[in-house]
Amino acid sequence: MSRVDDPIRFVGSQANIVALVRDAYAAGRTVSVVPAGRDKAESLAFFAEILDFPAYVGHNLDALFDALRDRVQRSPHEWELIWDATVELRANDPAAYDGIVTVLRDLAAEAPTVHATVVSR
Repeated sequence: MSRVDDPIRFVGSQANIVALVRDAYAAGRTVSVVPAGRDKAESLAFFAEILDFPAYVGHNLDALFDALRDRVQRSPHEWELIWDATVELRANDPAAYDGIVTVLRDLAAEAPTVHATVVSR
């Protein structure tokens, strides 16, 4: 799952979400925690709701990438994006899980101010 050169971090069920957030704040980053949904549609809806995407943003992986990229380009700050509670989505819809991981990986690879963490619990 995670490679040595992977621009995103994967943590397991023992991860302390409060510690992850505190560490990111201590590093001077803004922090967003987005839970995974039960399926792709719910997961994309959580990203849109929590990150306050404009209403015109579509509900597909390309639109997710574009909306995340727009957010990064508008902010001069380093950003920690924590995608939490991904186990159920990964079990129920592995293609959606993999697709969102790919979006986060591509975003983090393109934008060095983005620090993405996937929490498997």
